[in-house]
Amino acid sequence: MAQIEVVTNAGPLIYLAVTGQQNLLSRFYSRIVLPQAVYQEVVVQGAGQPGADETRAAVASNRYEIITVSNRIAVEALLGELHLGEAEVIVTARELGIKRVLLDDKAARRKAKAMGLDVIGTVGVLLLARQTGVSVNIKRDLDLLVQNGFRLSDTLYRTLIATYK
Repeated sequence: MAQIEVVTNAGPLIYLAVTGQQNLLSRFYSRIVLPQAVYQEVVVQGAGQPGADETRAAVASNRYEIITVSNRIAVEALLGELHLGEAEVIVTARELGIKRVLLDDKAARRKAKAMGLDVIGTVGVLLLARQTGVSVNIKRDLDLLVQNGFRLSDTLYRTLIATYK
């Protein structure tokens, strides 16, 4: 496995769990970091919801690592345009020198890219799996995502379905 580290937001943890694919993260990333706010959102506030049990188990088995952000001022500075978890993902990645982040929200993705981070989201992880030979049913997974509140343009949906039949 390549030594690629990633800091993830709540969305990819939740949505990959919805599709039954959260295990893909451990397949592609040697170190998976969750800021404290992300763990709180997924496991504590999201108890009983998709992703909560999977994330708790991954933390308990040391597959995911919880980190407390040091630079609270940087987090606070991002809160005008981002949610707490998104802000902590970006600041944590910068603090730890991790170049890749998992974010789905458009504003958070834009901000992370502007700060020099490599961004991938839930759909990107599914496509990465498919491109590396992992059996993933893109249509089924995209349908599950959309049914569970994931925002995806009709154009992108149609393009992905046509490309990954």
